[in-house]
Amino acid sequence: MTLVGAALALLIAGGLLTWRCAHTGGPFRAGPWPGLTPNGAGVLLGCALLLASGQLIVATPIRPIPDLPVLVVCAFAPLALATRLTHIPGAAAAVCGAYLLPRSLLSLLDPELAPPPLLLVPALGFDVSLWLRAADLVNVAHVWPHVWPKRRHLWRKRMSGPRQPGPARAALAGGLFGLTLAALEPSYVVLLGADPTTWSGPTVFEATTASTAMCALLGLAASHMKRSQENQRPR
Repeated sequence: MTLVGAALALLIAGGLLTWRCAHTGGPFRAGPWPGLTPNGAGVLLGCALLLASGQLIVATPIRPIPDLPVLVVCAFAPLALATRLTHIPGAAAAVCGAYLLPRSLLSLLDPELAPPPLLLVPALGFDVSLWLRAADLVNVAHVWPHVWPKRRHLWRKRMSGPRQPGPARAALAGGLFGLTLAALEPSYVVLLGADPTTWSGPTVFEATTASTAMCALLGLAASHMKRSQENQRPR
């Protein structure tokens, strides 16, 4: 009951903070990346509280179905919300960092508290797959010119327009998050002492497939919500 109460308190606090800071409509960025305004930082911190609430509810997964898809969806929803509200590259990884730092310290102080799930790698994969442009890969040649000495003339002019990932990119990035976390979590749970026979076989494959599909749908829904809000703006 205490765990449920703490999760509910975090959910209310995170929801109110996120709504309060996002209600202003921005701006959420200040100066060069990754500068944030107070409202932008508030949205990310609020989503980190929502992430903490979801992880408290799920705690440590016991079996692949339904625990693994629930864990993955509860982890991805706040990250998608933060990205949708702020439209800032790296928002998902920032939310994970704001959650994982105090959560990891609590695990060090209380040995009975299980370590948090491996969220940072899937969050980084989500950010990179969502925001990376083809021109960014070409511009790597300018960072290491001695590797491609004959391609210095291919340096492209920096694109100054805002990055606008489409629905297909958002669905792909969400699916990649779900696939990565669902692939990492079984071996991590076994490392923490779970039964290896429970976390192997077709049930794990089914849970991974369900996690990937649900996160892809969440990413697609978040993309359409963003597009809908942009279409309502006066031209």
